[in-house]
Amino acid sequence: MAENSLTIQQYASKHKISAFAVIKLINTKKIKTIKKTVDGEEKEFILDDTVAPTLLPKNEAIQENATTINYEIEFHKLLAKHLELQAKYDAIIEAKRL
Repeated sequence: MAENSLTIQQYASKHKISAFAVIKLINTKKIKTIKKTVDGEEKEFILDDTVAPTLLPKNEAIQENATTINYEIEFHKLLAKHLELQAKYDAIIEAKRL
């Protein structure tokens, strides 16, 4: 079976429509179908034009995200901001207690 051929049920679940709606689309020729022999039976499959995007090899994916992040520096920036906000929060709580 080809990668892009689906059964009626698979097509219906992929596109979130009912199997009856898929059959109507087939009968109105809005969906292309092919007939294949599987286990001695002739079955009808839908040719799905929506092909999954090809995945990039890992090396190309890494090169695409060439910006490097120094996590230690970013952590200390966030920690400083957290401590600043915690001090403001504590001051507001103290003011409300008085």
